[in-house]
Amino acid sequence: MRFESVTARAFGPFRKRTLRLTRGMNIVHGLNETGKSSWHAALQAALCGVKAGKGPPTKQQREFEHRRRPWQGADEWKVEAVVALADGRQIELLHDLATKSGRARDVNLAGQDYSAEIMEDGSPNGARWLGLSRVSFLNTACVRQAEVLAVRDGAGDLQEALQSAAATARKDATVAKALEVLQGYRTNQIGTERAPKKPLRLAMARVDGAKERLDDAKAGSAEYVRRQGEIGGLEHKLDELQGRRKALDAWQAEQKAREAEDRVRRVSESRGILEGTVDDAELAKRVEVAIEAWETAPPPPLAPQGPDGQELGEALRSAQEALGRTKATKPSMWRMSWGLVPGLGLLAGAGIGFWMQTPVMRLVGVVCAIAGVGAVFWSLLTGKREAAKSLADQVAALARQIKDLSHRLAQRRDEDAAYLVVVERRKQARLKLAQAAREVGIRQDAPQGQLEGLRAWLSERRARCAEEERKRAQLHGEMAGQSFEEIVSEAKDKRKEADRLRQGCDDAEVRAAEELDAGGRLAEERERLQSGLEEVQGQLNNAKGALKQFTDGMTSVVDAQDAREDANRQLHRLKALDRTLETTAKFFEGAQTNVYRRLAGVLRDTLLKWLPQVTAGRYGDCRVDPKTLLVEVRESQGDWRDAGLLSHGTAEQVYLLLRLALCRHLVKEHESCPLILDDPVSASDAHRQTSVLETLLAISEETQVILFTHDDDVRDWGRSHLSAQNDSQVVELQYDGANEPAAERINTPAGAELGAAR
Repeated sequence: MRFESVTARAFGPFRKRTLRLTRGMNIVHGLNETGKSSWHAALQAALCGVKAGKGPPTKQQREFEHRRRPWQGADEWKVEAVVALADGRQIELLHDLATKSGRARDVNLAGQDYSAEIMEDGSPNGARWLGLSRVSFLNTACVRQAEVLAVRDGAGDLQEALQSAAATARKDATVAKALEVLQGYRTNQIGTERAPKKPLRLAMARVDGAKERLDDAKAGSAEYVRRQGEIGGLEHKLDELQGRRKALDAWQAEQKAREAEDRVRRVSESRGILEGTVDDAELAKRVEVAIEAWETAPPPPLAPQGPDGQELGEALRSAQEALGRTKATKPSMWRMSWGLVPGLGLLAGAGIGFWMQTPVMRLVGVVCAIAGVGAVFWSLLTGKREAAKSLADQVAALARQIKDLSHRLAQRRDEDAAYLVVVERRKQARLKLAQAAREVGIRQDAPQGQLEGLRAWLSERRARCAEEERKRAQLHGEMAGQSFEEIVSEAKDKRKEADRLRQGCDDAEVRAAEELDAGGRLAEERERLQSGLEEVQGQLNNAKGALKQFTDGMTSVVDAQDAREDANRQLHRLKALDRTLETTAKFFEGAQTNVYRRLAGVLRDTLLKWLPQVTAGRYGDCRVDPKTLLVEVRESQGDWRDAGLLSHGTAEQVYLLLRLALCRHLVKEHESCPLILDDPVSASDAHRQTSVLETLLAISEETQVILFTHDDDVRDWGRSHLSAQNDSQVVELQYDGANEPAAERINTPAGAELGAAR
């Protein structure tokens, strides 16, 4: 695999910038703040993307986002790379770091998508084509500034990749992984006798606990038998007391049955006596009503005197007719009055005066005429008034007569009605008295004789009713509101109850109850028995409750024995499994030793190929611990020395070679892993710097090398050694006057073309 280009669409300080790379060695030179570290991170992000799995981000992920987010505008965070694979495919990788998503498409085959081939933790990872994870790629091929020696910190993360590389069949499953799983299973699922929370120690404790529970169960069983015996004794005593009380109940029930049977007999006899009586209450009521009616009847009345109603009525009608005629008469104006004659005389004098034709006489005539007319008119008025007054006096007199006649007629009618009522009342009272006398058999016709006979009959009946009422009250008292059928049924029920209680009772105890009853001590004995029953019953309930509580917490002996056997079987199974796992682990440890031996040889051979050249021939031998990635070197015939304890420059050179060896042997067959290096020779002297660069140039013939540096000597070395013939280049990073750095490619086949796509 090799990078053809990387484009920072929005990454750190870059926006829409492209860095084009060659097949061989690429030296990217720039001063501080020209974006070397940003391009280094962009290459790694463009190939591997970021993890999209669940869970919070790690500290490294948070730091990466903090440092590499776009400096201007955070709405987009994308990086893109075009890589060429060993199988001839040219792939465009685009990662949206903000959404943790990405895609991998073929540049030539109409955008065919290969994302599914390289999915890791929810997003595409181009390092999967190399057989590496994101972590293993960072720990080997991607060397950040001043972190060459950090490869040892990732030794644990590289173990699976190392084991897979060493495996003959090159499968993901490795001996180390199997041994790790086996040891982890043994630790977690078995443990040791001293590990208190592990299964083996817990199983041993379970066996001890099962033995203790079995002992407790046996002791509990013995205690259970003892308590059962105690309960049996209390139940026997309770039965005795209940038997004696049952005898008392049986005797009392017998007494109640006899009393009920006597009551049935008495009620039956009383009912027979009362059935022969005749109920004559209605007749007695009629007799009482007849006597009361006669005694309260008025004395014989006197007939009314004077005109009767008919005569008074005729007189009233005559007066009413006269009144009508009088009211119809009108008063006459020509009734004679003392003033009429003088008036007529004056009128005659007036005529004479007018006849004489003298002025005086005419005047006298006029006066006489006026006076005569006035006198005549006044006389007529006075006559009419007197005629009207006379008619009014007649009407008033007739009205008074009519009122008097009406009053006398009404009074006579009332007297007649009262007389008839008295007569009728005496008649009805006489009829009732005669009827009652006939009903009771009195043969007298005289009212007084009938009255005395009826009074005597009532007196005799009251005496007879009083006797019957006394007997009836006695019967009602016996029945107490019950019907005869209910009394009979109650007596039968009491007899059945007495017979039921008598069954199963000891005859001697019943006779003893009879003697106690005869002596008046039955109630006292009942109270004593009741007190004893309550006491024994309470003791029995407490004993049973205690037994139930004891039983609830008691373990069955059989269950305890089964639990102990199960615990023993579990312990034996764990011990047998532990022995099996121990034996298996020994076999795996032997296989692990062989794996590490093979890995150590492979890594040693690769290191020895370049070690003398890089260290200027000082160190000619080395050895590698694949488990810890510890490298030891030695001079000719010298002692072995930890490479990490050498000078910083030498240590970086040795571990840079270790990374080269890991990249060569960890990737898939027929693939090469590009090396992305950030100032790997900054701590080297001039001579060793040249040796390292020459080594990297030699390696670039098979593996793409991308080296970021700020060292002018490294740039100058590149300008003199890199060319289009070895398909290598020097890229100069610089500011173009804007806020973003630009890149210029030097010694490329195209000459000095700008590498910053705008």
